[in-house]
Amino acid sequence: MSDLKPTTDISIQTLPDSAAPPMELILLADPNEQEVLDYLPHCLVITAIHQEFTAGVLALSPESKTKAEIKVLAVAPGYRRKGIGRLLLQEAGSRAKRLGFTELQVCTGNSSIQPFQLYQQAGFDLTDIRWNYFTLHYPEPIVEDGIVCRHQLVLIKNL
Repeated sequence: MSDLKPTTDISIQTLPDSAAPPMELILLADPNEQEVLDYLPHCLVITAIHQEFTAGVLALSPESKTKAEIKVLAVAPGYRRKGIGRLLLQEAGSRAKRLGFTELQVCTGNSSIQPFQLYQQAGFDLTDIRWNYFTLHYPEPIVEDGIVCRHQLVLIKNL
């Protein structure tokens, strides 16, 4: 997989309505299963497929007439840092723009260092911090790389 070429080896697809979403992968990005089950039916789910394996997933939700939100962006551990997240973000931006949205929002945790970096590299700007969001809204503590996830970082990209 080290020689994976995302532009040719990865197929970006809309998850068919009849297909089950890749929950194991989705829960890597958002471990609050009940919350995921609440918002996922309202989302457009986009997958990155490599040799029939779901290597990545993104869930896009309308939030207002002008703003769409990326609810989930997850890439399978063996596929990370190979450009798949970037491909999914590009597809989400294109789809949101075609649907008439002018802003794309994504939220991440203060402990999600790599995703925060990816979002900024993709043109998102930090616009808000929701203090103690994860400690107040998630039943179990989230710890990433020894950092307790407490605050939600809100990033916006103008389309």
